[in-house]
Amino acid sequence: MEINQNGGALEAANRNKFEEGVVETRWMDVGEPHYVIRDGLDLEEYAARAKAVLESEKDIAHDFTGKVISESGDREVLFEYKSGWFLEGLAEGEIE
Repeated sequence: MEINQNGGALEAANRNKFEEGVVETRWMDVGEPHYVIRDGLDLEEYAARAKAVLESEKDIAHDFTGKVISESGDREVLFEYKSGWFLEGLAEGEIE
């Protein structure tokens, strides 16, 4: 699987493939999405795609551990989302 986080046609193809596999997006109370993926699809691949899509959108301003879950609920795979927001450390006193 190739994930291009710099945009372009490959990014659109990855986003489309990701969206085709998503059955449902569940938003947690803290504003983090978990994705329910169709049974039979590679959850590792969809975790990488979820991470790439989220990081390209830059809509969520904090880092978190997300997950993709099989439709039957019998498997899940975690992924680490990194927001890349430059002001994130300001609130925690890391940036002066």
